[in-house]
Amino acid sequence: MDYQSYITWLETVPLYGKKDGVRNMVSLLRELGNPEKQMPVIHVAGTNGKGSCCAMLAQILKESGYRVGLYTSPHLVEYTERIRLDGRPVAKEKWLAIGLEVKEAAEKIAAAGENHATFFEIITAMAFLFFAREKADIVVLETGVGGRLDATNVVDAPEVCLITSISLDHTKVLGETLPEIAAEKAGIIKPGVPVVLAENPREVREVIRRRAETQASSFYYAPEGAGETPPLRLAGEYQRQNAAAVLCCAQLLQQKGWRITKESMSRGFANTHWPGRMEESSFQGKPLLLDGAHNPGGAHMLAQYLEKQYEKGSCTLLFSALAKKDAERILGQLRDCAAIGRAVFTCIEGEDQTEEFVRIWQTSAEGRRKNFCCIKQPEKALETAVHMPETELTVCAGSLYLIGEIERVIG
Repeated sequence: MDYQSYITWLETVPLYGKKDGVRNMVSLLRELGNPEKQMPVIHVAGTNGKGSCCAMLAQILKESGYRVGLYTSPHLVEYTERIRLDGRPVAKEKWLAIGLEVKEAAEKIAAAGENHATFFEIITAMAFLFFAREKADIVVLETGVGGRLDATNVVDAPEVCLITSISLDHTKVLGETLPEIAAEKAGIIKPGVPVVLAENPREVREVIRRRAETQASSFYYAPEGAGETPPLRLAGEYQRQNAAAVLCCAQLLQQKGWRITKESMSRGFANTHWPGRMEESSFQGKPLLLDGAHNPGGAHMLAQYLEKQYEKGSCTLLFSALAKKDAERILGQLRDCAAIGRAVFTCIEGEDQTEEFVRIWQTSAEGRRKNFCCIKQPEKALETAVHMPETELTVCAGSLYLIGEIERVIG
């Protein structure tokens, strides 16, 4: 089996499958020799900002001289992006070798009558096995969906837990309110492990604080104690909120004996690059801004940034979203952004939601005043968007899958 054949097999594995807490992962990792117990971990959960925070933490630790594993999801172009060592995605040859080991273990467990591991559980197990084999000094571990029942939540005693901004997303799985979602994210908090919370509404803060108290864990609210963050490479006001939480984590790691200096923190923040999140790029000589903005909270932050940085009507939106996402509220935020003057709707992942996007766009008087068109092929849609009259900036948003398609086009 080659790399592409393995990916084809992996994509046939159920995304969710049968779940019983983290029992599937416990069985799978036991079969693999419990690689998750072989290195320290920083565990990160949240709705928005998880990936950016993980990237900043990993870069700070790398600048401090450590061999750093980074596990995030989803990928933009290649699956190998999900598992990185010192900033570099795992090589396809190693991905395949470790993937086959995990596949064999998962099938052995299933043959014995237990649940077959899910898609995300398999990749998570691959990450643990890779980092253990490569002898990573520390791993920055991002949850998938939620926290309490997440496949990553098999780590007994992380160095620190970080919870980023929480908003309404995956409501069918995590709950319909912010406190319900916060309670699921708080499931990563372990007894005695310090907890850092990024800027969040009071109702979220109280849920996380109470969970920390029940676990006898020190609680740190980043806006109240992180201090001033160094200059960032990542754009957007919300990245300063993320950076405050990361700074707080780095200071806690210092206190625990990790060799992190003020200089390595400054270099870490200055050198962090995180594709597809407020990423400036270009196509055919025209400026692009690539930002997933794949939930209402992310769309709100993107809209705020554009209104502060760009003139009214100067931006063209290139948009798509998966059917399972809350397009009504995501697109609504962007439609009503004064900086966005027009839109091009496209398709991703074999789904065609363009009629729904048009309906949402025309729901408000603001949308009815703004031009739009539908072009189903992302590459043609991008070419149309960047050459629309009066376009100072093309903003690609609504889905990380769309960002992945754009990244492929622009190379």
